[in-house]
Amino acid sequence: MALSYPDPPLADDLVALRAWRASDIATVIEASRDPYIPKVTSVPAPFTKGAGERWLERQDVRTRSGLGVSLAIADSASDEALGAVVLMHRGRGVHGLGYWLLAQARGRGLASRAVALLVEWALRQEGVAELEALVEPWNARSARVVERAGFARDRLLHAAISVAGREADVLRYALGGQSARTGANSPGQSE
Repeated sequence: MALSYPDPPLADDLVALRAWRASDIATVIEASRDPYIPKVTSVPAPFTKGAGERWLERQDVRTRSGLGVSLAIADSASDEALGAVVLMHRGRGVHGLGYWLLAQARGRGLASRAVALLVEWALRQEGVAELEALVEPWNARSARVVERAGFARDRLLHAAISVAGREADVLRYALGGQSARTGANSPGQSE
């Protein structure tokens, strides 16, 4: 079952999750300047107007095509896009979670709130059996975001993702599947 934009939209008193808009190009520009975001996402760097516009278009195409759902994390009061949260279908009911925030939006709990909103919604959708998040072992802040949302550390995956052209190890966190239900973690792993 393909995911579509949440209806009604997901929001609380701090964050609103909404479709990306052409007017969010300033957020894409800022994300492209971040030292980490372009290394692990498809945010274009170096930035060009055309590449930024294509990135925004791809977010909508993901959702309309059934590949997943990509939402802007926006400030509830101003509606300014501050980051992204994405669910991508991986097969057999597994959906991968990804998220990022602009540097100026970090440290206020916005990622945790956005992820919690999306996770709660996703687990109610037909065909979603398990959510997974892949976190580099050094990224304790990101690990805390998924742990607050109920994910359990599942296992260490060696050379599982590409970060700026190099293979990187990641910790797999799961929610909704067997490892998340039992709370099983791989022994000997530390953050």
